[in-house]
Amino acid sequence: MYKYLSLVIDYPTGQTADLLGSGMFFTESAVQLKKLPPAYQNLAGSLSALEKELTAFASLEDLQVVYTTYFDMAVNKPSFSLYESVNIMPTAKAEKTAVFLADLETLYGRQGIILSDRDMPDHLATELEFMHFLCSQKNIEQQIKFLNDHLINWVPLLAQQFSNQTNVNFYPLLIAFIAQFLVTDSQELD
Repeated sequence: MYKYLSLVIDYPTGQTADLLGSGMFFTESAVQLKKLPPAYQNLAGSLSALEKELTAFASLEDLQVVYTTYFDMAVNKPSFSLYESVNIMPTAKAEKTAVFLADLETLYGRQGIILSDRDMPDHLATELEFMHFLCSQKNIEQQIKFLNDHLINWVPLLAQQFSNQTNVNFYPLLIAFIAQFLVTDSQELD
């Protein structure tokens, strides 16, 4: 699930566009949810609502515009950010943010993960991909620690911010779905 979530929250082009356009994200996620304990089964309804909402977009370009409107900090200074540092320390000085990012990158490095130049260590897609890696390593202790230290402390709050939006569409529902999955996973792992 973490792999699919990391791909689908990224900018909708390439593999992300393929996953969404083909419907594979929804079919594969439904299959994965069925393999998980019963607590995860409650997410199936949210997944169906998410799939229905995606059909409202006439084209990939429309989805890209909405993504940019919500998340592209360089273009629109959006209300919502997919970066942990922006969400947990919005008024921090640059030095504090740099230390946070360096520490996160060091954490990845200890697991043998080297980020590409374009990847930010605190982007939601990167953090979800790291959780996928930890799951593949069957490192439950590290999964719990990373989930609680990083994802749980900001993604549910981001989903809550989105819930105040009057126009609910694909991305607010996707963030809510990711937050629900993270909370359920945290509870199940604990």
